[in-house]
Amino acid sequence: MTVDDRQDDDFLAGVATLRTCDVSPRHAHRLRRRCHALLQTQQPRARRSDEMEEWTAFRRLIVPTLGGAWCLAYLMEIVRLVAAVHGSP
Repeated sequence: MTVDDRQDDDFLAGVATLRTCDVSPRHAHRLRRRCHALLQTQQPRARRSDEMEEWTAFRRLIVPTLGGAWCLAYLMEIVRLVAAVHGSP
């Protein structure tokens, strides 16, 4: 048994002596009742407006297109620099 094993055993023995704590059944019932009441009183999400749906469509189309164009420009610049280093016209 190494020193670390003895320290672990002492620690685990100490943890084993700790008593468990839990909330009382009355308190748990009260918390559960409050949570259920809160969930039942929440307003349903408002339906998205047409403007929001158009913005989402814009984001789904334009943002990836701009990202792809940026990557293509970056790749073309890398190819141009590699060609310049290797002496290609």
